[in-house]
Amino acid sequence: MRTISKSKYIIALIIATAVFVIGLLIGILVTEERTKFLEVSAREQKIDFDSLQLQDLYLNTLTDKCPAINKALESNLNNLEQTRIKLENYLSQSLIDDDKEFSLTKREYMLAEMRYWLWASQTKEICNVDTISLLYFYSNNDCEDCVSQGLILTYLKDRFKRNLLIFSLDSDFIEETMLRIIKEDYNITKVPTIIIGNEKFEGLTKKEELEKVICSSYNKKPSECNEL
Repeated sequence: MRTISKSKYIIALIIATAVFVIGLLIGILVTEERTKFLEVSAREQKIDFDSLQLQDLYLNTLTDKCPAINKALESNLNNLEQTRIKLENYLSQSLIDDDKEFSLTKREYMLAEMRYWLWASQTKEICNVDTISLLYFYSNNDCEDCVSQGLILTYLKDRFKRNLLIFSLDSDFIEETMLRIIKEDYNITKVPTIIIGNEKFEGLTKKEELEKVICSSYNKKPSECNEL
């Protein structure tokens, strides 16, 4: 009886060890896949932004540069938005979030977000572009409202398309100094928080309220606002 009992324990130990090893391997693969994705995305965004700067330098030699630069900015921002959605999916499935390499690639991506946010603001002022820029601060740490807010913003982006620019910043990512500067400037103390122009919305903000604010911010309301 003792021999049978010991065998059962050994088998159970082997199974438990196998499960643990398999889980560990899956975690490593997920992390490697996520890091690879971020590296490629960060490089793409950096190249896109470098290209945009060169386009602006060239367009400065032209009399009417706004139409061309607006088209270039729109194309790059659309790519950034798709990357944002993919990034959020990767983060939601992550098992490890303190990897140094992952931290560096994420930092590169967030810098791209902030570059485009500043670029869009400057283009709006110079070219009088009728678009709305939305700055969204979120957290991946125990923030159910951030998940809901992200879904609402995805819906709004699908609704308003190029008329709405969304820039998402991980409020917990203290490794980036520029993020701390922006948070202090806007006095970001909780998540989720949304900045539209000079207005700040703390906590989960409903779709209807955001739609109202967004539509009231346009000089010429897009057709989507007529449906409200």
